[in-house]
Amino acid sequence: MKTNRLTALLVIIFLGCSKPEPAQLTPQEQEVVKKEIRDILNLQILACEKADVEALLQAGLDYPDVIAFMTDGTMQDYQGAKNATTELFKSVASAKFTTVRDHFRFLSDNLVLYAWLGKCEMTFKTGEHSKIDSYGITYLFRKINNQWKVIHSHESAAPPIQERTKE
Repeated sequence: MKTNRLTALLVIIFLGCSKPEPAQLTPQEQEVVKKEIRDILNLQILACEKADVEALLQAGLDYPDVIAFMTDGTMQDYQGAKNATTELFKSVASAKFTTVRDHFRFLSDNLVLYAWLGKCEMTFKTGEHSKIDSYGITYLFRKINNQWKVIHSHESAAPPIQERTKE
């Protein structure tokens, strides 16, 4: 009898201490989230093509505790990423980004891992042209105050192909 009570007590304690599974989205809700996140990325691409740092940051990258791994291998906080991007944009005359493919992993109803693979072409104010055929970004999005925010970013790229434009 004591064994049964002890077993029942242990089962109750075990079940009470286990964490509930995170809420998951339905397939229809996932499609809505995919559109919302792709819209954010498209705003980021447009901001990069216009060399507009403020618009880039407002498009989901304005989370103050973000951790960002940059293509140069550095790890930056929000201010460091903003400063590095500002310096890059000062030297860019034009830019073009093309999406090759993307992928979503839904970790919970408010946490999404987003992987983007694309291409990038930039022309610098010096006249140099740079082309990157494989440029990847992994974002961890969290829904905060009903908005998707990037809380972690990791960018990597194949070495750029440099060429001088004809004058």
